[in-house]
Amino acid sequence: MSTTATSIIKSAISPPKKRKNLWAAVDMMVRYLILTAVALLVFMPFILAFLGTVKTNVEIIAFPPTFLPKTWLWENWTTLFNTDLGGQVQAIGTTSIGLTVGIFAFFITFLLTGLSSKPQAKSLWQKTGPWLALITIVAAGYLVGVYLRASLGDVKYATGLVPSVTVAFTVLMLIALGIIGMSDPDWRRVVLALVGSLILAAGVTLVFTSLAALAGAGTYVRWFYNTALLSIIKAGLQVFFCSMAAYALARLKFPLKNAIFAFILLSMTIPAAITLVPSYVLIAKLGWINTWYSLVFPGLIAASSIFILTQFFKAIPPELEEAAMIDGASYFQIYRDLIMPLARPALLTVLILQFQGMWNDYLGPLLYMRTSDMWVLNVALQVFQQNYQQDWNLVLVGAMVNAIPVLLLFALFSRYYIEGVSYAGVKG
Repeated sequence: MSTTATSIIKSAISPPKKRKNLWAAVDMMVRYLILTAVALLVFMPFILAFLGTVKTNVEIIAFPPTFLPKTWLWENWTTLFNTDLGGQVQAIGTTSIGLTVGIFAFFITFLLTGLSSKPQAKSLWQKTGPWLALITIVAAGYLVGVYLRASLGDVKYATGLVPSVTVAFTVLMLIALGIIGMSDPDWRRVVLALVGSLILAAGVTLVFTSLAALAGAGTYVRWFYNTALLSIIKAGLQVFFCSMAAYALARLKFPLKNAIFAFILLSMTIPAAITLVPSYVLIAKLGWINTWYSLVFPGLIAASSIFILTQFFKAIPPELEEAAMIDGASYFQIYRDLIMPLARPALLTVLILQFQGMWNDYLGPLLYMRTSDMWVLNVALQVFQQNYQQDWNLVLVGAMVNAIPVLLLFALFSRYYIEGVSYAGVKG
């Protein structure tokens, strides 16, 4: 009797559960359809612009407009990259590209290979190694000046540019050496890594200088080359320098740390227009007009990047650092081997933001880059539009070339970006 009653109850209860699950599935499907429709509406201007790149000019301006082209003109893309607005390749620009990439390659290789993981006993290398490394860097800085003199000759502004660039590159190399030197390294390894990194940097400098010259002057290939490489270099160097500053502010103890951090945050409130004229005067005095030095070196540090990374580093458990210190690790070893891997989401967040910021920058390149071979895509697109006012399909192709790389970058690393921003916002 009881079994029959139980079966009746189960049969009475089960249908509502099935109906509930069915309605939940329908509700979820409706939500996805609504979100998909909203996403399509948001991206509709981009989709229409992309379809316009494979249309004729008549189809683009026709009314009523057509969604799909009658004939898919993919040759519009090749036509864009075959256009040439003219101009001469300037040695002052190509050398700045090569040297900037070279110093980037030097930093990466030297800091990755110059530090040993074991404490070193006192030896002849430990006494003479620092001096050999110092002499090597000074000699390398001198050779940078010789290379610039030989490459530029009597170019205007070369008189002020050569000494200022020589000093700047020497100081950057000394900073890298100082970072390694504070970790009680194996100085034989440091000197060998230094020489190898300088040789690699020299080769990279010559290669990228030649590539810049081969890309031409007023071509989209050269402008894409400038924009992509400049964005990578500036974002990479900024991640490195800002992460070191953030690590010191988040994990180390030193006098006036809170005051320095407050000053950094305060600098974020200063409008860029206030420093525009003084910055231009300084860059002009240094002779850095129409070179990459004017865009890369002043932007090595960003207050917003330091803030994001500082907040993230504060969330890392201090017990990990204490364990590493017990094992004899130095501050730079902890930073390189422990903090950096754990901070990957925040580092990628800063990398994406700074890459996007440089890629979309317009005012800085417009102000400092004067010849067609040094333009970036945003500046070049304005000039290109003036010269091809009737060729709307080519203008749309140029706009797509400018927009697609940033969209792809964000799509590939959006998970890390969201994770890094959430950590920076709620931790600390």
